[in-house]
Amino acid sequence: IKDQLFDKENRPQRRGTLSEKGTGLGLLLCKDLVEAHNGTITVISEEYKGSEFIVSLPKS
Repeated sequence: IKDQLFDKENRPQRRGTLSEKGTGLGLLLCKDLVEAHNGTITVISEEYKGSEFIVSLPKS
């Protein structure tokens, strides 16, 4: 699933921690916004423990 997180054509559909349903567009929007500012998003994830999303943006 990690490889599919930012894929516009193949969005994984999984319920959230509290069984909430989403559209799958949030990370795509974040990625587009970060890339528009010449930044990057890094994902660190451990199954059953959670995920960390690190957004890096240039200073100037």
